[in-house]
Amino acid sequence: MKLTVLGSGTMISPSWRNPAGYLLEQNDEFLLIDMGPGIIRQLKLMQMDLLKINHIVISHFHLDHCSDLLAFLMNRFLLQESANQSLTIFGPHNLKKWFNSHLQWQGAWLKNALPELIPFKKQTVNLGNWEIMAENNGHTTESLSLRVSNGRTIFYSSDTDYQENLIPLARDADLAIIECSLPDHLKVSGHMTPTEVSIFANKANLQRVLISHIYPQNDSPDLKQRIAREFDGEVIIGNDFLTIYL
Repeated sequence: MKLTVLGSGTMISPSWRNPAGYLLEQNDEFLLIDMGPGIIRQLKLMQMDLLKINHIVISHFHLDHCSDLLAFLMNRFLLQESANQSLTIFGPHNLKKWFNSHLQWQGAWLKNALPELIPFKKQTVNLGNWEIMAENNGHTTESLSLRVSNGRTIFYSSDTDYQENLIPLARDADLAIIECSLPDHLKVSGHMTPTEVSIFANKANLQRVLISHIYPQNDSPDLKQRIAREFDGEVIIGNDFLTIYL
């Protein structure tokens, strides 16, 4: 499995840290996780054919995780009018309500070529060969953390505070993408700090963690060392266009 980080930052990050987005590839099958602003541009900088991406997961509806979705659909339509009919989108339990609220403002380009929408219902979902498990993480009323499997397994925290109930979802994953927004002394509700990442990784028996969703206040050269104080596994600080093979 190949992972490319498209966005390792937040809305207030510098230009070299785009908001959230991650592209997974296995056997020429692609899965896109989250689509913050700028993700289409990131894909085009990679010279990625947007028509090859037929599976998308949206973790929640904050704009730094979903704002490029409709633009992505329009881009695909302009390339091939029927393209979105082959697209599946998995997301929170109110995915259809959220999508339909946008649908009313769009034209036939979207209404005549709708993607398949799969709302979260606490069961395993298969998107092609991608197996998706999810749990509500409390960041918002609908936000999800994910476990994605296709030969290898990735845990994606998305935006979340430290949550014990997510440990089974993450346990023994080959790679965990974990948010680490702010340093310990600037802790805010709804986001994790280096110490919390360390505790979570140890309890989930993780051996390899990729740190992402990094706010400027936490984006210092010693971030890796601050996490490694309490965690003996491999710590990778995410950067845009970083590629990892599992």
